[in-house]
This record gives sequence, structure tokens and C-alpha cells, in this order.
Amino acid sequence: MAVQKLMLIPIWEWCKKPNIVAAVIVAGFVSGTFAPYLVFGSGPDDPSCGRFDYSRRCDLSPTLFLLLDLVIGISLAVFFHYLSKRNRIRLDQLLESQEALRNKRMDYAAQQLKQLFHLTLFTMGVTKRSVTHYNLTVGLTDDEKPMWMRSVTLSELRRDEAKLGRVLQSVRSILTAANDVLDPDMVNRVDGVCNYLGEISVEQKADGTMEFPKYDVCRMKVGYLIELLQTYSRATRSFKDIVEEPYGTSTVDSEPDLAEEVKH
Repeated sequence: MAVQKLMLIPIWEWCKKPNIVAAVIVAGFVSGTFAPYLVFGSGPDDPSCGRFDYSRRCDLSPTLFLLLDLVIGISLAVFFHYLSKRNRIRLDQLLESQEALRNKRMDYAAQQLKQLFHLTLFTMGVTKRSVTHYNLTVGLTDDEKPMWMRSVTLSELRRDEAKLGRVLQSVRSILTAANDVLDPDMVNRVDGVCNYLGEISVEQKADGTMEFPKYDVCRMKVGYLIELLQTYSRATRSFKDIVEEPYGTSTVDSEPDLAEEVKH
């Protein structure tokens, strides 16, 4: 009894190993496949028929059956391997093309956003100048204040204001088209600045002059966003960390009285 107990322990330990279990299963499958041919004989039933003869009088011998099964199995394995390899190559090519397209879209979006915000900053400056020109016509005396001068400056002011709105709409279009490839933090920042600028419009004060409200705050927000877009790298397809160092290199630091409002 002691000897039998000592022999059962190693066998039980072997059964816990996946490699041993897999080897036993494969051996059982192979034995079940080839054992009938070995048990029932490898030659044909008719003694006049050869081992590899096949005709109306001679059926396939077990040996030939086995060889045909092996040939068919190997052929199917090679065929399926070829199909799998071809599909894998096509899938890799598709993934590479999709990744290349994604990179191109991201490069294009980053470049276009940077250019559009440069244009936004320029248009804001032009609008501010138009406000100044209009206010100069309000301060003129009656003899020096022809109606056409005020009309022209007001028309220029509204034209520049509409141009700023169209630029912001272009920014939103780029943001919508590239929403799935841009960094989510960048998308939120751009969208926030667009919403902030969209709510700002030139207002007329009680004395008849025009005012661009919060112009300095808008200028700083756009300036920081331009600095952030300039950190985009085509090698890494990423922007500078916008969480760890917010407004770290912006001009906001030079005007602390506006810093808190710009950051929100």
C-alpha cells in the first residue's frame, strides 16, 4: 500500500500540468484517427489488388485511405494558413492606412487651428481699431461731423465683427471634423475659447461711443491658445502637457489683475 501511495502522488502532480494534459489529448486524438487502419490491416481485401490499386474491382486500401486523408488534411491546412496570412496582411495594411489618415487629419487640424486663431487675433485687433475710429466721429463737433463719416465707420465696425464671427465658425467646423483625433483637453479649451468669444460683442455706451468689452481678456485667451497649438509635435502627435503647466508661458503672468479671469 505504501508503494502504491508513493506512485500516485507524482501522477496526480503531472495531471495538474497543462502541457501534460494537452499532450495526452493530442495523443488520444492521433491514436483514434490512425488506430483503425492499423487494427484492420493495411492491405486491400482482394488479394489480387495491390496496396495502392484503385478500380471498379479494387476499393481503396486502408493505407491509401490514410495517405489520402493526410494529403487532404495537409492541403487544407496550407490553404487555410494562406487565407489567414492574406487576411492578416490586408488587415495590417488597413490599420496602417487608417493610422496614416488619422495622423494626417490631426496634423491638418492642428495647423488649421493655429492659423485660424492667428486670424482671430488679427480680426480682433482690426475690430478694436474700428471701434476707436467710430468713437472719434462721435467726439467731433456738429460742423465737423458729417453723417457719412459715422455711417462709414459703423459699417466697417459691423463688417469686422461679422468677419470675426465667420472665423469662429470656421474654428468650430475644424473642431467638429477633428473631434475624434484631437486631444480631449485641447478640444475643451478650443471650444471654451470659441464660446467665450462668441458671447462678446461690441456694445454702445450711454454717451454714444462703442466699446469692445473684455478685449484684453479675449486677446490673452487667444494668445495662450496659439502658444499651446505651437507646441504640437508631428513626431509624437501630441501637444505640450496642458494640465501640469497651465498658462505657464503666457503673457497673463505679466498682468496679474487679469490672470484669474483669463484662466476661467
